[in-house]
Amino acid sequence: MFSTVHIIWLIICAAVIAASLIYIKKCRITLDKILNVCCAVCVISEVIKVFSMMELVPSADGSTMYPYMMPQHLPFHLCSIQIIIIFFVRFAADGKVKEAFTAFLYPTCIFGAVLALMIPSIFTGGTIELSQGFTHPLAYQYFLYHAMLIILGAGIVMTGETDIRRKHYLSTVGILGVLAFISVYLNSWLAAPTYVSGELVHVDYTPNFFFTVKLPFDIVYTEIWQWYLYVAGIAAAGLAVIALFYIPFLRKK
Repeated sequence: MFSTVHIIWLIICAAVIAASLIYIKKCRITLDKILNVCCAVCVISEVIKVFSMMELVPSADGSTMYPYMMPQHLPFHLCSIQIIIIFFVRFAADGKVKEAFTAFLYPTCIFGAVLALMIPSIFTGGTIELSQGFTHPLAYQYFLYHAMLIILGAGIVMTGETDIRRKHYLSTVGILGVLAFISVYLNSWLAAPTYVSGELVHVDYTPNFFFTVKLPFDIVYTEIWQWYLYVAGIAAAGLAVIALFYIPFLRKK
């Protein structure tokens, strides 16, 4: 984190975000137009990610090779799930459900993307080498996609087309809670456990969607209560951070 490559990318993203928000405000760009661009960026982003991270892996007997992408690249992280929500918000009919998901995008896009930019998992998780920061397509996909999410989150408020109210704090917390709970299933389902005589011996890998396993740092659990405490901690932090985003709207009835 905060290597020379990382800092340069942060500067690039900050410039892109600032220029985009100035353009949105100056030209009075509508939310639909912002979403149109976001939908295009989402598609391009996923195409780049899939084709840049696909690799050929030999079968057990070595007779053939199969294209394979590691589970951590599946679109089940919060920022990846936003793709589905962005398309829904753009093309769904107006109503309370669309309004709730638009309000959900506002804090989660900004905070989730800022966190991702500050802690670039493509480097900390060893997906690509730091030396590939400007030569690997995934680096461009990762940083520019998350910059786009911040622009969208800020654009939702700047356009003023979504009537964000204090009730949306509860709907946002509810949506985020459901997605985080589902991630616990996904992390276990896509993990790589080892069984001996039908008994679970150890787990060699888990994708860690929504960071419900641990933060992208070395955390060692020796008792299950420690993981319970960790989950309670990130849940409390999530409630507090989302509340900060909704403070300007809490006076609205």
